Amino acid sequence: MFLWDNDNIEVTSEESISKPPFIQTLDEPTSKLPLDSIDFENQIDSWVDYLVPRFHPRTVNIIKEYEHKSSNRSFDIFNYGKDLWQTDTFSDSFSDKIRQYAEECDLMQGFQLLMDSTDGFAGLGASCVEHLRDEYGKSILAFPLISNDPNETSTAADLIKAVNIAMSWRELCEHTSLFSPLSCSEDGWSSSSNQRSMNNINYNLKLKYHTSALLATALDTLSLRYRHKLHCLSALSDLCADLNKMGRKAVATSLNLPFPMTIKSDLIDVLDEMEDPLWTSLTPNCKISGDESMQSLALRGVSEDRLKRPMVKAQKQMNKPAYRCSTVHEMMSMYLAYRCHASATYLTTVKAPLKVPMPFPKIFNNNVHENGDIAKWPVGEDVKSVPVLAGLHSGNYLKDMYDTLHTKVSRIKNIKKFPILQDSGLEQDDFIEMLDHLLTCKESYEDNYI
Repeated sequence: MFLWDNDNIEVTSEESISKPPFIQTLDEPTSKLPLDSIDFENQIDSWVDYLVPRFHPRTVNIIKEYEHKSSNRSFDIFNYGKDLWQTDTFSDSFSDKIRQYAEECDLMQGFQLLMDSTDGFAGLGASCVEHLRDEYGKSILAFPLISNDPNETSTAADLIKAVNIAMSWRELCEHTSLFSPLSCSEDGWSSSSNQRSMNNINYNLKLKYHTSALLATALDTLSLRYRHKLHCLSALSDLCADLNKMGRKAVATSLNLPFPMTIKSDLIDVLDEMEDPLWTSLTPNCKISGDESMQSLALRGVSEDRLKRPMVKAQKQMNKPAYRCSTVHEMMSMYLAYRCHASATYLTTVKAPLKVPMPFPKIFNNNVHENGDIAKWPVGEDVKSVPVLAGLHSGNYLKDMYDTLHTKVSRIKNIKKFPILQDSGLEQDDFIEMLDHLLTCKESYEDNYI
């Protein structure tokens, strides 16, 4: 006897989600699909389409209250993230997963966080940072990311984005040890901003596939100071203590990719002939000066055999003061001492270059050799590794970043004209306090600040 009629059963099954071509090659080692046939430029919709690492299940946190790219349940306001953290179910689950990782650490230095700063994830990230500070008391280095949507041309959307950024920074300034805003555009507050210009690189600001590679390169390099086993005496807390002076918690991030080691040249000649800026800023509205700065730099990919020529072949190199240097670290330190006036620099050097296998984007110009050397003519080689210089900087040039953001947000005279902000719980008094905080931070980077 059956409790139901088999002829009248309706079965509903969810369609299986097709895997992107690159992920198929990772999950199916026997796949015959050649990597060169994958069009990363046009076949990628999201970062998961080219993600190589596999996450542990405890790293996944699902937000059920909102939907991605939804017009009705969009997670696009800072306070949405703050409110989400206030729900016991979500915050308890999130913090428990962090605790499990912390308990597995033999010697935890602190926390390095990547977080959006233009939507609800900014509020969620800020709440998480506050929890980490209260619960663990370790150093926290945060990188709030500022993305640009080229399809968004609304002035109102730009203003809401700027408010989210300002609210995020206020929280990070209070709870982190150090934070550095990241963006590949010159003006992070406007969707129509120009992209940063970099020598020997041609990238598309509209493709996060490109911009994420640049930002990841900078982070992977500058963090060598406290990650590399050869530099075990320098911890994350030391980095934060060096750059966080007089309450200046915001720092700028720089990148030089590839570091311009010209073909058949030694480091001593490259540094002596260098006329271009030593780095490009990845922090919006911030032109990093090497003078009067506190900075932590990391150089990777320049081997000792590229330092200088032996005495029998040195010729004019022997007339240069840097010829007496015997290591890459010593020569680069000497160069920075001459070039960066009245600055305190901590330099980390690593012999190994940055490897750029698939799915790293093909953004290098055709004058870049396989090993990252720069030529004055097209060489047409597939780049496999590159030398990189990246760093964190603190100086009075950061006041321009705060000043331009304050100017942008100040265009909102009354939040009642933006119901979405008011409905999220933002009050006029809180808004004014946020503006005052931006000015206070700006003043802390003035030359006359004591």
